[in-house]
Amino acid sequence: MKIRPVNFRVPMIALMVLLATSVGGAGAGKPGTDNAAARGKEFVLPQKHDAALSREAKLGRDLYGYYCALCHGKQGNADGFNAYNLKTPPTRHTDPILMGTLSDTQIHRMIKEGGGALGRSPQMPPWGGVLNDREIANVTAFIRTLAVPAKK
Repeated sequence: MKIRPVNFRVPMIALMVLLATSVGGAGAGKPGTDNAAARGKEFVLPQKHDAALSREAKLGRDLYGYYCALCHGKQGNADGFNAYNLKTPPTRHTDPILMGTLSDTQIHRMIKEGGGALGRSPQMPPWGGVLNDREIANVTAFIRTLAVPAKK
């Protein structure tokens, strides 16, 4: 019985081609090519001010994303999924002029007791039965980071 030597060349080439297409993707390394789009993945920008957030603001960001972003939007631009269904548009937390007129106590009270507590939209529900005072303070801290004054 004679043993034939195994030719690994063809399977190795096939494996290398497979790895090159799965790792590099179409247009890999070419300038101007969006590799994330080529792979069918959504490109997500990092939080613009994540490193500058305090611990409280980071905790508040998570709560804001869960409870507030549905109407106020993830970045506070009043463009959340439900914003278009409301009679009164939600507050734009990115507006430095408007947010500059509100104290932390007023924001805290509005979150806790609802928009009607300060003569605002009664469509904003009171979150005091869901969030405790510390959590509301964290959400308030995050909201304060959204309104960046315009550069002069």
